[in-house]
Amino acid sequence: MKIECTIDGKALSLSVNSNKPLSLILMEDVGNRSLLCHCKGEACGNCIVLLNDEAVLSCVVPAFRLKEATITTFESYQKTRLCRDIERAYQRNGNTPCPNCYASKTLIIESILQNLTSTRPNRMSTTMLPRPKSTAPADEALDEKDIIQELSLNTCQCMHMSELVQIVETALTFRRRKRVRRN
Repeated sequence: MKIECTIDGKALSLSVNSNKPLSLILMEDVGNRSLLCHCKGEACGNCIVLLNDEAVLSCVVPAFRLKEATITTFESYQKTRLCRDIERAYQRNGNTPCPNCYASKTLIIESILQNLTSTRPNRMSTTMLPRPKSTAPADEALDEKDIIQELSLNTCQCMHMSELVQIVETALTFRRRKRVRRN
């Protein structure tokens, strides 16, 4: 199957099996060496990427879902200004995820921030894993329960969920301040 997509800002045309997982495409076909994928589809959450700005487990996303999609790996995301908001939130709260889950938790937080600052409809209920639909209207901030649900994509227990929620709130404050200054 031939798939046209954008990975880390590069338009690509890939010829892959339609069921090949995104994690293998990134490692084998694109040459991404930073992706952690040790669970072989058991959903540990360390292989998170952004698929159209939404955090997904790359080990469970089949190639056919990538048609005309935009994929961002941590490798390219960490070079952006958006990443700085989350890094500052880690520093401000005095807590950082362990090296095994740092990349994936950071991308999950970015996905949450994108959702909270977006004018588009709520995307969290359309993620690749089945989850209950959010009851919050699209223009309202998500509640803590929704944020915890999204953060649970990564199963690493190096940080308590309340610490991660605080980091999301701090990063959101940084992000909103930036938007106010630009307008």
